[in-house]
Amino acid sequence: MKNIKITVLLLCGMVLLPGCSLPDGNRGLAELPPAASAYTQRFDSDSGEALIDYNGRTYSFFGTIRNKMSNSSARECIGYLENDENTHLYTLSEDPLDNYIMMKNTTGFMEQATFYRATDTKQKDIFTPEYIESLGYECWGSSGIHYEEAEACIGIICEAPDIREILYTAESDGKFISEGGTRYSNCKELKRGDLFMIEIIEERLKDKVDTSKPFNITMHFSVITVDGEEKEVSGVFNHDMMLGGYLRGLEIRYDENSGYYLYLNY
Repeated sequence: MKNIKITVLLLCGMVLLPGCSLPDGNRGLAELPPAASAYTQRFDSDSGEALIDYNGRTYSFFGTIRNKMSNSSARECIGYLENDENTHLYTLSEDPLDNYIMMKNTTGFMEQATFYRATDTKQKDIFTPEYIESLGYECWGSSGIHYEEAEACIGIICEAPDIREILYTAESDGKFISEGGTRYSNCKELKRGDLFMIEIIEERLKDKVDTSKPFNITMHFSVITVDGEEKEVSGVFNHDMMLGGYLRGLEIRYDENSGYYLYLNY
């Protein structure tokens, strides 16, 4: 049986979110082929990235499932992890160029799938299936992605010390839209000046706003410090947006009197 080397990041504090798994559990997933390849796990401590070598390309950990995906989107099962025949690797039907591969443990009904992206696409604007949720890890820098669905993008810059993670909630005219957060894969302190993208996709706005005209987005933020404490960020982001629009200039800053606060640099 053929052995292929894979680098896999030991995810830092990954939370399995309910409702974010494959809709039909594991039924209908592409099956493990006869004489399937066994992939050997290893960790690159120098780069801190999750690196997967497949078909002549190197892939890095990118994200998880955004809401849901169809089992039929797992086009082909390309093998399994050595010493764990229940964890399978898949190519994706919506990604004919194989810019992404999916990893999924098939023994649990609600096990979260994860996605790896080809490192030769860094800093490039590539098509990303709408069910892939970017987690905004440092190794991807300002890599562009786009989806079939329209989205409104908000860029937030970390200009404060002692932050490990940025959390947010978004609403429109009092109606909940989404919540989430962003951090580095190694859970280290965020670097000052780093830009993180928050994407409000069309799916999350359905039946809540009229997307044919500008709609209001209100966002509240908090941060997790490097010591694990959650701190409120004073100030509220409130702005009219449009699908396809991109707003940059929102910053998180800090001073001893105010603590963490929002600063609008536009």
